[in-house]
Amino acid sequence: MSRPFDLLLHSATLMDGSGAPATSGDVGITDGRIVAVGDLASRDARERLDLNGLALAPGFIDLHTHSDVSVLHSPRMESSVRQGVTLEVAGNCGLFMGLTLPGSMFELERRLSHNAGGMGWTSPAEFLSLVEREGLAANMAFLAGHGTLRKRAMGQDAREPTPDELNLMRHLMREAMEQGTWGLSTGLEYTPSRYAHTEELIELSKVVAEHGGFYATHMRDEADHLLDSVEETIRIGREAGVALQISHHKAEGKPNWGRVKESLAMMDAARADGLDLMWDQYPYTAFMTGLSVRVLPHWAQEGSPQEVAERLKRPEVEERIVDELKRLAVDWDLLQIAIVHSDRSMQGKTVAALARERDCAPEVFVVRLLAAEKAMVACIAFQMSEEDVRTVMSHPVTSIGSDAATTAPDGRRGQDKVHPRTYGTFPRVLGHYARDEGLFQVEEAVRRMTTLPASRLKLTDRGRIAEGFHADLVAFDPALVADTATYPDPHSFPRGIERVWVNGVAVVANGAHTGALPGRVLRHTAAKS
Repeated sequence: MSRPFDLLLHSATLMDGSGAPATSGDVGITDGRIVAVGDLASRDARERLDLNGLALAPGFIDLHTHSDVSVLHSPRMESSVRQGVTLEVAGNCGLFMGLTLPGSMFELERRLSHNAGGMGWTSPAEFLSLVEREGLAANMAFLAGHGTLRKRAMGQDAREPTPDELNLMRHLMREAMEQGTWGLSTGLEYTPSRYAHTEELIELSKVVAEHGGFYATHMRDEADHLLDSVEETIRIGREAGVALQISHHKAEGKPNWGRVKESLAMMDAARADGLDLMWDQYPYTAFMTGLSVRVLPHWAQEGSPQEVAERLKRPEVEERIVDELKRLAVDWDLLQIAIVHSDRSMQGKTVAALARERDCAPEVFVVRLLAAEKAMVACIAFQMSEEDVRTVMSHPVTSIGSDAATTAPDGRRGQDKVHPRTYGTFPRVLGHYARDEGLFQVEEAVRRMTTLPASRLKLTDRGRIAEGFHADLVAFDPALVADTATYPDPHSFPRGIERVWVNGVAVVANGAHTGALPGRVLRHTAAKS
């Protein structure tokens, strides 16, 4: 007689992650894994749940998050799992909490994470173990951030590394891979990563390639020099022999709208030439970044947040930056303040509106605000085109990634005007783009969220509904699923995500969090075995 299942999910509409048309069937789960798929109505189970035709898909894999800054104080990962996300890849855009050390050099990371866990670890291995001990609702994997790594070796210096410093960076990268990270991430728009020449990135990526990892990049420029940045990324992949993941692919600024057609053509050509190259995207026409990154010239961003703030307080520096910004003719109505902790009344308002309230030029307002806040202000820029979003999303190699840090309405970031992608990315693709707009079938949307990102991670036991796979699953209503988060009200959970299981344990039931923390830290070396 067959052993009873721990859990039998009965009468589901199965979307198995392959993109194939949905079928009706059941799923049997034992010891956290899928052990049977098909007509299982006659089989015994300790728990039987009738899904009444709800779509059942593999749990969604979010390849691009920053939840390493928030998981220690938001272990329930509510904004993530309530979307159906069961695995996040964090440590993106060159910043990774696991490489931080005590001291003022890592003030940015400390402030972003609200001093999570006391920041008392000294290595990626200790950080990963701490996350595991504290508990987490979904699974997580981590990338070693180049910016944090570079600070370990040479601080914030705007120069090339010495041979000894480069060797130290290689050592730190090798150590991070051996301790379980999945690759290297860069944020080449941010200090100190922007100071790295291509050759430095190639050398570090060679270490990643030796360990079978991948290189994920927020490229050097996603605006006027988008195509040059794609070319640089392709060069790194070829010369280092490393797999590539281009982060949140887009074209910023109206003069650049439409260039994604050229960038996608370049990327397709590189793939046809044998390069292992993929990319991800979030389904919105605005991005979120640091206000200093968006408005300050590069020379004004050098150094620590404290050094930047002190520089901006000098009258001659303020005058110089204001003159430069006026020549750029920035549309301040398209730039919204998202996070400023000293005066939350500013959050959700545009720079133009705030400047009018204070009867000063917007250029003066942003410089003085950044000086007062030690350059720690986040903004949302409405600089992307809907047509470009649809063009990128239509490409079969595009995975879905939120570019968010997990949180909750009552969490430490609950008062911040976070980007609505934090709560709505995956339901928005399923509901708005797949069901309502018909950009592709819902089954294809599920593939972009499951087997496609799983292939970047080379996972052989997650991302599919198939025997032997981990029971990371999401049940949703295709007719109702929708994002509800908006820019004015971003802390809003989606509709239609009814149930979520992580490693066979329910973390969402009847649309509410169960409180369970069954997630695991996936280490690269362990995952390969």
